[in-house]
Amino acid sequence: MFGGDTAVAPCGSVAAAVHDGGSFLLDVGCGDFTPVDQAPPARARHVMLADRARNRALLFGGRTRKGGSGPYTLFADLWSFDFAKRAWSELATQGTAPSPRANLAAAVDDARGELVVFGGNTSTDGLAFAPQNDTFVLDLATSTWRTLDTPARPPARLFHAMALDAASRVAWVVSGGDKNAFLGPFLRDVWKLDLASSTWTKVETNGDAPLGLINHAAMFDSVNKRVVVFGGHDDGQVGNQNEIYTLDVATAAWSRMPLGDSLNKPSTKACVFAPDFTTIDKASPERRSAFVFAPRADGQGFFAGFGKGDCGLLGDSHWFSLPTRRWSPVRPSPVGLSCLRAQETCAGLCG
Repeated sequence: MFGGDTAVAPCGSVAAAVHDGGSFLLDVGCGDFTPVDQAPPARARHVMLADRARNRALLFGGRTRKGGSGPYTLFADLWSFDFAKRAWSELATQGTAPSPRANLAAAVDDARGELVVFGGNTSTDGLAFAPQNDTFVLDLATSTWRTLDTPARPPARLFHAMALDAASRVAWVVSGGDKNAFLGPFLRDVWKLDLASSTWTKVETNGDAPLGLINHAAMFDSVNKRVVVFGGHDDGQVGNQNEIYTLDVATAAWSRMPLGDSLNKPSTKACVFAPDFTTIDKASPERRSAFVFAPRADGQGFFAGFGKGDCGLLGDSHWFSLPTRRWSPVRPSPVGLSCLRAQETCAGLCG
């Protein structure tokens, strides 16, 4: 786990951008986090994912700035974390690389040894978005970028999620936001990229679909052949989510797992939430967006932790098992950020 934003914004205000440059390793056996000394420059809104064939993690993009105003610095550098050496190194690349950007989506194609990058935000203005819909591929053996020229492509977006079906070499993109992503409505579409033919196709879905989402996460369940989507912020009355949806790739049918909170009564005004704002599922962790997410190597579960909650930034983390449909905590949430999940005397969700 690397970087992120450590600021907590007061209700109705904008927090100063305090971006962290720390790295941490999680021992999945005992649940302990260990800091790593050397790291890339501090940033947030980057993408980080596993390159399992080379026993490393890859980090690309992101942004940072000092203070709460002024332009952001966007990144287009590529870094590698070697798990055996427990060390970071910057990778020199060649070819046509993506422009500096944040809030992009990416996936590693293990079969071909390639990193696929799609979309993101290229604006340096914190009050405006410049979403993109370009696709780039990095050959991990030669560190060479190329632009993926496709006859069609999805609408430009940021805050979206990507999941890769390694067997079929198909990357799935779910939802996200356009230039109006501050307030919505968010995008509700699904697209798939056939990496063998370099072809984007819009998928017409059916079933119990999620609302438009931003800052959510997705993975591919290779056993049941489905895209799994967790969390994020929707454009409905609840906002931050802890629901899990699955998309069957054969039938294009969405299903919602019987987990997560549901709306009980709407909030009366911004940042004011009654304890019974939602009907709480105590078997699920806090609702969140913009969190740390890591799928299991076998595609049968994922790690989710930290991120943005209704009342500030979160410090908890959890494993989810797809076969059992159960959450198990790695680090439980502090009582002050869990309200009715940990106590029965809340005067307000955030107070």
